[in-house]
Amino acid sequence: MSGRENGLGQAADARTAGEAWLRFRQKYAALLSVEWAVMLAYRSESLIWMIGSFVQPIVSLSVWLSIAGGGTVRGYGANDYIVYFIGVLVVERLSRSWDVWELDSEIRQGTFSAKLLRPFHPMHWSIAQNIVYKLFFASLLVPSWLVLAWIWPVLRPAADGGMIGLAVLALLGSNVLRYLIGYEFGLLAFWTNKATSIFALYEGLHLFLAGRIAPLSMFPEGLVWVASWFPFYSTVGFPVDLLTGKLAGRPDLIGQGFVQQLVWITVLIVIFRIQWKRGLAKYSAAGG
Repeated sequence: MSGRENGLGQAADARTAGEAWLRFRQKYAALLSVEWAVMLAYRSESLIWMIGSFVQPIVSLSVWLSIAGGGTVRGYGANDYIVYFIGVLVVERLSRSWDVWELDSEIRQGTFSAKLLRPFHPMHWSIAQNIVYKLFFASLLVPSWLVLAWIWPVLRPAADGGMIGLAVLALLGSNVLRYLIGYEFGLLAFWTNKATSIFALYEGLHLFLAGRIAPLSMFPEGLVWVASWFPFYSTVGFPVDLLTGKLAGRPDLIGQGFVQQLVWITVLIVIFRIQWKRGLAKYSAAGG
């Protein structure tokens, strides 16, 4: 093949790839529009769901404020606890995944078959739903926090602009991690009708080891090691510690946190591919 023909072939391939990417973006934009319309149709339910998510961080905050009294516990005073658990509330709400319950129901009832006939991989529908709902929650939570922090200085995070930028990046990594974990627990429904029960056990561990019920420094060293090296701390505690400035001046811990997120995302993608291939081979349900 001559150089001219090779160049023309490469140009044609690039044009085809560009057209395919454009079609993909158009389909995704339409999908996001559909999910946004659904979310607005059930906005009251979404608000109730969001408000209900405030309960656990507020209860934990109340307990630790009572324990600390006017002093400190392992370096955390009353103001530190307030900022920390507001960070937990924001990060938890903006990274949480609920796909395990939907997948479990759809696979067991056979309605998952309909999604397999759609032009997009079924995963894209839940990704779009996650994006829309989290943008909706962010549009309410973040401005509310800014207004309250303007009124009450105690609510202002100690992190500077650079740390907040890193916290946003870590929050994106947390979203990917928690989404993959939830989706893969949901795919267990291909093999068992106890997928949500198994996930509930994981959530019980996650409540403690991710830093949702208390800062990780409150736990014994062995649990801290487990939480740090398995996908627990990376999902909640790490973004919160960046947001609250606890990791300021610790580039080693910041780098370690991002590396752990990247490694676990890679591992979970490999697990997903194996699960998906073997799960579909086993799936034989038919439904509407």
